[in-house]
This record gives sequence, structure tokens and C-alpha cells, in this order.
Amino acid sequence: MSAHPRVSVSGLCFPELSALDTLEAVAALGVTNASLTGAKVRAAGAEAVAAASRRHGVRVVTTTAALGLDLRPGAGAVAAQLREARVDVDNAAAVGAGTVYGLTGPRPGADWDAGAAAYADAVTELVDHAAGRGVTLAVEPANWLYADLTFVHSFHDALRLARRAGLGVCLDLFHVWTEGGLRAEIAANADAVVHVQLSDMVLGDRTLPCRAVPGDGDVPLASIVGWLLEAGYQGVFDCELSGPRIDALGTRTAAARSAAWLTGLLADLGA
Repeated sequence: MSAHPRVSVSGLCFPELSALDTLEAVAALGVTNASLTGAKVRAAGAEAVAAASRRHGVRVVTTTAALGLDLRPGAGAVAAQLREARVDVDNAAAVGAGTVYGLTGPRPGADWDAGAAAYADAVTELVDHAAGRGVTLAVEPANWLYADLTFVHSFHDALRLARRAGLGVCLDLFHVWTEGGLRAEIAANADAVVHVQLSDMVLGDRTLPCRAVPGDGDVPLASIVGWLLEAGYQGVFDCELSGPRIDALGTRTAAARSAAWLTGLLADLGA
């Protein structure tokens, strides 16, 4: 099968594989785009990842970065965290990724706006460094059960922080699909969206991660992907899968089914 050129498969679909083996697995699916974690790129070495990307014909479109900063009073170590993030940015540039995304770290205090301002100030030099390397930093909103890792839990708040800090937004539909104003905010802010991730969810599943293969659940993915295309989003759609349903299917089977479903949807939508 040859997948649609805007289909991507996340390395998070293959938690047991190295970055190099992930690129081989993605190529075997007929998919030409992948995202990788910064940790796995560091482990394999950016040069080796870049070589594997060329060998398998799979473009690394984005990586994760250690963007989580603990800005709570007395936490310390922010400088060290920023140095680690800088390495991830440099590695992303080395493997050809145009975007790097991550979570913010825990909420610094009760006032959300004050926390966002502190985070924006803290990452100013990192944002500039990334831009100089041709890389856009992006914040990803995530469910509030991940409050130990981020204080951004909606597309709306991701946009507020992104506009303030000069960031893009990595929009994981799994975390935002229930938002009432989602269509309007996509229409008004598609320029801020630099990467889109998707998976499905079966209503009634309670334990995170409870992702499902696209098309197997109840998330109106076809409509939301259509909204993104209508709004002018130009990037890839990255399948990110994990959880009991994925494990039961097998990671490679789940990834293959996801890529096939998304290829069909994008073709139907004229992407």
C-alpha cells in the first residue's frame, strides 16, 4: 500500500522500537512521514537517524523536545532543562524536522496568565535559537490528568500561550475533540497549527491512554480533519496510537489500519 503523502505515523506507535527501527517499520507501511521522540533521536544519534531517513525514504517531520520547565518557586534547574531542549532542537534540525513539540511542565501557580508569561519569558532564547535552525517550537495541549506535565489543557489555551511566546501548536485531536468552539478556533487560527496528531476513542473507555484506531471509535475525525483542510492547514496528519486497544491489535497492525483509513479519508476530502 502507498499511503497518502500527508499521512504520518508517530514513533510513539512503536514504543518497543528504536528510532532507526521505527523508520524501517513506517517505510514498510508505505508511509513516507514519521515523527520521533527526542529521546530516541538522542539515543540513536542524529546522524544515524538522518541516514536511516534517507535510506528508507521516510521524512522525519517533527520530533519531541524537553520543553517542560518546572517554574514553580524553589524548583530550580530551569537552565539545565533549557540546555536539554536546545540539544533536541539541534537534533531536530540535523534530521530535517521542521517542528519540535512538547509539553510545558506543571502549572507555576494559581494565576494561569502569570504562568504563561513566565513560561514565555523562559523560552525566548530557545524560540530564537530554533528559528535560527529553521525549526518551529510548538506546544501540545493535553488532558488535565497530565497536569504534572503541562498546564495547557485545551486548544484555546495552547493558542493563548503560543501567540504570547512565539510558538506553534501541535494539535492532538485526542485531547481537544470535545471542545465546543473547536471548529471556529481552527478556522481563525489555522496558521498557528504546525502539526496535527490523531487517534480515535471508544465512548465508555475510562483509563488513559484509551486510544483506538481511527474509524473504530466515536471521535468525529472526518469532520475535524475536514475543518483543518478548509482552514488551510498544510501539514501532515500524524497517527499516534497507544493503550489497551492498540496493544490487543498489535502495534504494526494498528498503525497499518490507521494509515489506510486516513489515506482513504484524505482522498475523499480531496487533500
